[in-house]
Amino acid sequence: MDTISTDKLITLDDVRELYTSGGGDLYSDYNKLRADIINSDFVITLRQKGKLVALMRSNGDGTNNQYISEIILHAALPNQGFGSKLIDKYLECTHEVSKIYILSNVYYRTTFSKTWLQYKGFNIIAENENVIVYLYDRHLKY
Repeated sequence: MDTISTDKLITLDDVRELYTSGGGDLYSDYNKLRADIINSDFVITLRQKGKLVALMRSNGDGTNNQYISEIILHAALPNQGFGSKLIDKYLECTHEVSKIYILSNVYYRTTFSKTWLQYKGFNIIAENENVIVYLYDRHLKY
């Protein structure tokens, strides 16, 4: 059973397990990373039988612009729709935010990732060899 939540009840062990599931260390200070996650404006988590298997977080001003920092999926559990569940919940929670950006690195440069994000409503607004910038624009006026 998958449980999606917006709570920030995330332990250091949760963070370490998820972020090292791919076999490498994405970060060197997991205590700081946990604090950064908890201090994010929006955090969406997905647990399977209590185990943290996916996480998404963003920061911004809360109404005009939000910037998705990370979408992390457990490497040992591919192709289970975790990313789509996170994005769908995130878009529901941020329904009053006009523009949502993703500044991507190598993880979102694949044809699959580009197609998937575009299917979810994100458009590529800039791209070079180092980064792709995606925008989900609701065209809300405040």
